[in-house]
Amino acid sequence: MSMFLDFESITKSMGELPASPIVATKLLELLRKPDLKIKELSSAVSLDPVISARLLRIANSAYYQQMKQVGTVDRAIIVVGEEALKNLALEYSLRSTRKTYGMVERKLWENSIGCAVACRMLADRLTDIDKNEAYLAGLQHHIGKVVMINRDKDLYLKVLQIVESGKGQLRDVERGLFAYSHEMVGAALLDHWNYPRMIVEITLHHHEFEKLRIEKEEIFTGCAIVSMASDFCRHFGIGYAEEEKIDLNLCRGALALEANPMVVDELAEKFYPEFIRERNLFLS
Repeated sequence: MSMFLDFESITKSMGELPASPIVATKLLELLRKPDLKIKELSSAVSLDPVISARLLRIANSAYYQQMKQVGTVDRAIIVVGEEALKNLALEYSLRSTRKTYGMVERKLWENSIGCAVACRMLADRLTDIDKNEAYLAGLQHHIGKVVMINRDKDLYLKVLQIVESGKGQLRDVERGLFAYSHEMVGAALLDHWNYPRMIVEITLHHHEFEKLRIEKEEIFTGCAIVSMASDFCRHFGIGYAEEEKIDLNLCRGALALEANPMVVDELAEKFYPEFIRERNLFLS
């Protein structure tokens, strides 16, 4: 049974849904094991030839500076590390949900990567939230937009045109043309995929989270991280037509987390190079 009564009707209204990212889900399960063995990870990765090939390319990239060619999945996992492996699988699963690929999809993909990277950094320095869960929340927080584009790309482009012309707010226009806004669609899909409850709720509430401060403190914190990460992306123009210079210390997420301004400034300085590094690894 779904967490929310309307999730089933939302998923039905969106037509054919993307397949669950089986390999990524399997890797997440394995990486939670305290006695994990490389062979187990290798077997899971090998289930997907695309992930295997990209893992080997990354391990052999200039970034890792290997003296000898990496020729096995086992060795590639050792070279890149478990976190990089998990991020690769998650990113690939996100990209594989798309039916079309153009400028809109490219910007959405880059925004998802940027938000994931920022979430990981912010969670690690500002909160007790697990940085890997925060990364996943950032990566998937706009998965609902992917589903809506898959269902009717022309209609979603109309949504964007209306918003860009200043004639409506994004979620209001989405509800007007699709009946649901992207955070509702995204949460319904992640619930359908049996994602962790925390990720589903962060996806659902990341635009309006202040009311959760007392009732659901962990979800409130997760949403504040995603909100702040989104502002990092806006500030650097990641997923947007241009940069929007904003005071990151005064954004909703920073205020909600009562973030130390010196720490925020430090993270902002480190963020863009880290995003470029991670994006380039995914594109290798």
